[in-house]
Amino acid sequence: MRIEVLSDHPAAQLRGTDAAIARTQSQVAGHAQAVDALRRRQRASRRWWQLGLWIRHARELQALLRQAPAVDTSALHRRAQQQAGVDAEERVTHDLQRSLPGDWTLFRGYANRRGEVDHLLVGPFGVWAIEVKGRGVRVHVSGDEWWFEKFDRYGNLVETGALADRRGRSWGRQVSEIAADLEKFLRSRGANVPVHTAVVVMHDRAGVGRCQGMGVDALSVGTPYLLEQVRRRAGNLDRATQDKIVNLVRRDHNFHASRRPGRRG
Repeated sequence: MRIEVLSDHPAAQLRGTDAAIARTQSQVAGHAQAVDALRRRQRASRRWWQLGLWIRHARELQALLRQAPAVDTSALHRRAQQQAGVDAEERVTHDLQRSLPGDWTLFRGYANRRGEVDHLLVGPFGVWAIEVKGRGVRVHVSGDEWWFEKFDRYGNLVETGALADRRGRSWGRQVSEIAADLEKFLRSRGANVPVHTAVVVMHDRAGVGRCQGMGVDALSVGTPYLLEQVRRRAGNLDRATQDKIVNLVRRDHNFHASRRPGRRG
């Protein structure tokens, strides 16, 4: 299987968070050194005839302490989430590469005007838009409402909430909108093929709960069920059609990426 990276937004986000954490750590260390140096100067001026200097140092120290760098306490949690997302995408790429033959093409980070999808798979069985999530949650679906339950290691429910992107779109609608827009573009260029949709959750503690009217072709925990559906819904795309779709995908992505650099749905 050929792998082509169109965008690596999750890894770029992770690098940005790492850089921000490193900057904060550097600022905190620098501030601590400045405070320590000023305290040493204050201790050195504690003789009675240096009272004025000691008072000045005390005032400077209080001012310096008030200027302590702000620390984003959520940064490490955000980094952990981003790392989980990057790891999940890498695992899906590895599994697909191991399971599908060389006549498949996997695009990573395809984007159009509806946003960006993690994986776009093109091969003899058809075209699949695949959104990958690295959450250790139980997923429930009722139409366009996607939500989760999170349990601790003892089986206690500790959190619930909606599964949506920053635009408020459910996981299913997120990938479906991107796939529908791509399908429309391909059809307008003479490639009348369906774009199947999947949400893949890659986490050892993930699960699927109640699901009704998902709006996607597959909701898979891990990749085995996804691969089963890819084979079950197999079309019959010849080599020329596959090559045409691959070229159109590159063209469409590059067009939208040039208009929205660095953006993600």
